[in-house]
Amino acid sequence: MSWRSFPTPTDRRLAVARILGAKGLAGAVRVELVTDWPERLAPGADVWLEGDPQPIRILRVESGGRTTVLRLDGVATREAAEALRDRYLEAPAVDLPDATYYWGDLIGLRVEEPDGSLVGELVEIFRAGDNEVYRIVGERGERLVPALRSVVLRIDLDSGLMIVAPDDAEEVR
Repeated sequence: MSWRSFPTPTDRRLAVARILGAKGLAGAVRVELVTDWPERLAPGADVWLEGDPQPIRILRVESGGRTTVLRLDGVATREAAEALRDRYLEAPAVDLPDATYYWGDLIGLRVEEPDGSLVGELVEIFRAGDNEVYRIVGERGERLVPALRSVVLRIDLDSGLMIVAPDDAEEVR
């Protein structure tokens, strides 16, 4: 899932890849995938350069190496590809299964324990191995919470609230 989201009046796009730089002389770009659905970066798919209103078509995809390489319509030189370094490619958000969330929807949630005591605000999500970790900052300091059903008891986006199991051992002061 992506922590970067850029809603527009007509759609909601999320980052799916970050451009690392050029590959070769013909305008191909090396990308770092930042999506759980790499199949969204397929030949013929439309993506948007971060902040651009018009989509750009993926012409070719090379995977299996150290990085994924894309050929984008209209990017025909190494210089044009290098100019895109560190920009994100976005795609429309897809509907998620129940109890699954985009990172950007969780950032900013108020986090409490079941008894109502405030833990803080969810300020960052990152991966640690195969797991996601929520970084919560509050008056008592920082707390790192693994994104596990046994620890994250409830998420209510409508009320902006996450309930987590109490566990003082996870606090960092």
